[in-house]
Formats: sequence, structure tokens, C-alpha cells
Amino acid sequence: MKIKGFRLSDETQTQIAWLAKRKGVTATDIVRMAVAEMFQQEIARLPRFRLHERVLYLNEQPVVYCTDRLLTELPETFLLQLEHGTADPIETMIYLIFTIARIGEPVQIDEQALNDLIGWSLPFPKNEESNQDEGRG
Repeated sequence: MKIKGFRLSDETQTQIAWLAKRKGVTATDIVRMAVAEMFQQEIARLPRFRLHERVLYLNEQPVVYCTDRLLTELPETFLLQLEHGTADPIETMIYLIFTIARIGEPVQIDEQALNDLIGWSLPFPKNEESNQDEGRG
């Protein structure tokens, strides 16, 4: 990919040239390395799910206590990604929402921890009656 019309300040160009000379690489390589480093820093900031002993952690906070049935319904490769902490956070939420809805089995969720970690409040119905009332206008 080429970026046309891309202008850098004289100071930035001088810094890139100095780094390139010091490392024995091209200016393009320096820009690539800088972008790769920034990308890794952003990836590290993303929410990360990890599965350990039937508990799903979000950024090291236990948020979902999984049943055996829920775990058997999830694809094996996805479970491995969860165990290694490499599963995509959005994909994880989608899998959980649809799998829990499909199997119809209650799953224990630490609502407060989940709300605190994602930064906004999710509506969790307290009982079946409140569920039915919400849909009525």
C-alpha cells in the first residue's frame, strides 16, 4: 500500500533518518517498525477473554462461570483460543450470547464485574416477570 501526499515534519524526518542509519535499515523499515509497535500496543489494550477451570475471565476478572453443557457446545478450536487468551473479544461475546440462548441453560454471570470492565451497564433481567413486562408498551 502506498500513501500519497503523506508529509512528515522536518523533525520527524530527521529522527527517522537517524534511526535508519543507526539500525542499518531503510526509512521505510523504520516507519514499518513504528507502526508495528503501535499496533501491538493497541492490541494489548483490547479486552482479553481467557478460560481457566470453567471460568471465563475478562482482563483477569472472572465474569462468566461456564457449565459443562455450555463448554461442550462451543467449538474445540474456539475453546483452545479461550484457554490461550487469543480469542477475539467480539467473537467471544457473540458465541456466548447465541450459545447460551440456544441451549437455554442458565449461566452464572458476574454482572457488576462485566459492567465495570466494559464501561457501560448491560440490562440483566432479575426474573421472568420483568422479562415479560419489558416487551409490553
